Amino acid sequence: MLNRRAFLATAGVTLISAPTTLRAQTTSSKKLRIVVVANRNHEADGLMAALCNQMAHNPNLSAPYNVDWPRWLRVQTNPPTPARDPGTPRCLIDVFASASATAAPTATMEIWCIDDLAVTAGDSGKKVTAMKQITNYTKPASDPDGVIAFGTGGYPGDVSNDGCSTIGGTIFIHDASNGAPGSWSWPGHMDSLIPSKTPTSFFSSVAADQKTLDAISLEMIKPKNNPANILQLIIAPDAVAVSSVNEPPPYCDADKNSIAKAQQAGAPNVTSVETTHGVIRSMWDAPFMYVTAVPNRVCYFDQEARNVYAQEFPSSHNAGVALKYVIPYFVSAIAQ
Repeated sequence: MLNRRAFLATAGVTLISAPTTLRAQTTSSKKLRIVVVANRNHEADGLMAALCNQMAHNPNLSAPYNVDWPRWLRVQTNPPTPARDPGTPRCLIDVFASASATAAPTATMEIWCIDDLAVTAGDSGKKVTAMKQITNYTKPASDPDGVIAFGTGGYPGDVSNDGCSTIGGTIFIHDASNGAPGSWSWPGHMDSLIPSKTPTSFFSSVAADQKTLDAISLEMIKPKNNPANILQLIIAPDAVAVSSVNEPPPYCDADKNSIAKAQQAGAPNVTSVETTHGVIRSMWDAPFMYVTAVPNRVCYFDQEARNVYAQEFPSSHNAGVALKYVIPYFVSAIAQ
């Protein structure tokens, strides 16, 4: 008879068995380069916790290697932590077409964090400069084949989705400062819906895969404050992430205004309000998706998430769980 832990491990492997479409090799022999860019240290830590846990391993992924984690800020440790090379990812993970095709990975996923690269103090322009190190990581320098923006963000509406994760491809960027001197912008792309090059079939196929959605929910951890009634991945082809950049306080007003402008531009389904998703989207012209951890409702950051480890960590971990399950589908979709 299986004990509970063995049963859950077996169930997890069964739930994430790759569908037929994932078992096809790419049409090219090139191994794809996928970069995952988290914004803040605590977001990347939750992601790493999900990816590095042996109890909940996706057999379509290799074990993390070249691991450089944890990364503590030197100013927060006594004695200071030894210096680390900021121009390297936290780890690498190979992605395989199937659990049995481990001889030839179809992609390598790099886990990056902007906080590791520079002290930006929230300045979007400094984040763009810092992320150039990601392009230059390969020799010769090369743009990634796929880009994933990872971070915590608010979910619109009064109903709590705290602890859930959202995935989509379209971005809407609004300059909340209305062009104040020194503000960052992405010329030609502000205040308009910016679609992803990721096939919409990726989002729709994951949304329709109930076994994968159930597997993700099974591993999610409930946050402390106002958790959602059901912890789940929210993913849809028409999902939009709103990035309100150069925000002056009060942030609630700026976020609500940016959501309204996105809806006026035709956004049918706003599932994320997070500044840096749009900044990451501006870096590379590659297939893109955002993965948002939801620790709070829009306009409720102070009440539900600010400086609450038991809120921010579970949410980031849960988004890491979602990414761990969907990354083979993403690689398969963009490799066609």
